[in-house]
Amino acid sequence: MVDRWAIFVVTEFVSAALGFLWGLISHNQYSFIFLYVGGFFFSLGVFSATRWGFDKWKNKKKVRRRR
Repeated sequence: MVDRWAIFVVTEFVSAALGFLWGLISHNQYSFIFLYVGGFFFSLGVFSATRWGFDKWKNKKKVRRRR
């Protein structure tokens, strides 16, 4: 089963790609807004990916006490 956090990270990058693509393809006066929105979702995706990786790494480093 795929982790819900991984699905969240992938959807952030997909929405960022769509925002960048729409901002670059559309040649109207408001296309820069889509670039900003795409940049926001890209940065949110990068933050989510690094946080997810950090949590996985931290869980591996935990010292487990045996009783």
